[in-house]
Amino acid sequence: MIQFGGQKLLVVEDNAISYKLIEAHLLPKNLILVHATDGPEAIAKFKSNSDIELVLMDIQLPSMSGLEVTRVIREIHPDIPIIATTANAYEEDRLACVDAGCTAYITKPVNFPKLLDLLKEYLH
Repeated sequence: MIQFGGQKLLVVEDNAISYKLIEAHLLPKNLILVHATDGPEAIAKFKSNSDIELVLMDIQLPSMSGLEVTRVIREIHPDIPIIATTANAYEEDRLACVDAGCTAYITKPVNFPKLLDLLKEYLH
């Protein structure tokens, strides 16, 4: 069973049900979650939590896309792992995420064993 050491993640997700699923899978794994529901809130929370170690980024957000938020976060912290989560599963969508600065990409509905493997790879 994968367990982590209390690392803090910024979870950018506007859908309450999707966030509750993420929370249900990640909180028992000894992770701390900071939740944002849109781009401006995500940027503000990222700036005010200097101990965030990874960002889980929904791409389809109100007011500002997850790709735009990713670019802003990259300017602040060029090396932080950012995992894109999106229902858009086409190759051009994956390439757009990579081009914006995402470290990895996972499609929705989220495959939690795969997500945990990614978290294990990027969290130290």
